[in-house]
Amino acid sequence: MQDPDLRQQCRFPAPVNDQWNYLLSTIWNQTMHLVVKLDGRLDEGRLRHAAERVMEAEPLLACRFVEAAEPYWEAIPSFRPESVFSVAGQGGDSEPALREVLTGRIDPGAGPQAHFDLVQGDTDLLIISVNHSVCDARGIQHVSSLCARAYRALGKNSVFSPSRRFPCDRSFQPLISALSAEERAVARDCCDDQSAEWGLPWEPGVPGTPAYSVRTIEPPLFVAVKAYSRTHGVSVNDILLAAFFASVKREIPHQEDRDYPVLTSTDLRRVHPGIESPAVANLSVAFEVWLPAGIPGRPDDLVLEAHRAMDEKKRLRAGIGSAIRLEEMFSSGFGPVREHLLETKRRSRIEGYPKNPFISNIGILPHPCVDFGDPQTMAACVIPPVEYPPGFGIAASTFDRTLTLSCSYCDGPITGRAVERVLTSMKEFLSTLTSK
Repeated sequence: MQDPDLRQQCRFPAPVNDQWNYLLSTIWNQTMHLVVKLDGRLDEGRLRHAAERVMEAEPLLACRFVEAAEPYWEAIPSFRPESVFSVAGQGGDSEPALREVLTGRIDPGAGPQAHFDLVQGDTDLLIISVNHSVCDARGIQHVSSLCARAYRALGKNSVFSPSRRFPCDRSFQPLISALSAEERAVARDCCDDQSAEWGLPWEPGVPGTPAYSVRTIEPPLFVAVKAYSRTHGVSVNDILLAAFFASVKREIPHQEDRDYPVLTSTDLRRVHPGIESPAVANLSVAFEVWLPAGIPGRPDDLVLEAHRAMDEKKRLRAGIGSAIRLEEMFSSGFGPVREHLLETKRRSRIEGYPKNPFISNIGILPHPCVDFGDPQTMAACVIPPVEYPPGFGIAASTFDRTLTLSCSYCDGPITGRAVERVLTSMKEFLSTLTSK
């Protein structure tokens, strides 16, 4: 029998933020991906060893989520680090293998929480997949950085191993407690109870097929967007939020005289950058931003409205407010929240209950997180989890002056044509905005 003290050393607390994202994985796929396109071939053996070193350095990735009155992460018995690496494709058309990876799912209850896939086509694609229950976009960039650093180092030192990181406090509490009681109260009041007001039309009862779609905003247009941002005193995030709202509004039935919400996310590490927070953690939260459906005029007017709304959310610390409300939701324990989400799922699938559309601006992917030395990285982007209907969301990520809009969805209940129209409309919005 295994020593109880040894078993305890292989367990890590699952804070409320982990529990919430684990429960969301019972409604839709919570697997996100970082896709790295290279201009040549990676050394397969060295890459496999680099992936193994990452799993050794971040032991939480080699765990499984255990449901309990107080859930926790548990090291997977007899875990084999080499099992997290796979090679697919035989050269030429890599799209079928890529599609299989990007629409796949990591089961957080079984683990492990990360996987590394080398898809071989005319040149190599590396896909690093991580379960959102363990970490957010900051975390997947950290995992990729570890892999890239290990790959480069192993070319010179075959026994290289990055420092082992044992999970520290991964909860919201250090960030929440840094605010005064008055600031926390204001932040909490800023986040009303979310309600499903509208959503992309979908066909209940149709199983659908996991799919993804990507739209690239090439450097000339993206540079123009950044120039517009600087000269008009708005952020690129404000512009993307406005473009998304205008585009989904074309697809969703609505009333012109009403405001409607879109969900967006923020990384709470940015609230108090002086507080040391772990990279492998899910410290990103979502909150609603309400915008007017019938605003007249050019795209400029909607961008200004998005800027005003986001500035208000930032001033009131809506992200912290969302975290506080999530903590309150779990005050009665893990079980009641699970039942609440099961009821939400039932209402969605049977009654056609909608879900507000979601946009996540991940921001710039820094070169170190995808620097494998030789071959060179040509492109990189983040692909979000597959949202099952009625969920619909888009992720934006930037690498080397190229912005990528990506969407993972279920084709059938939500048509691929509708997704393509939204992505096309967003690109047209950016072009019109910067065409002066």
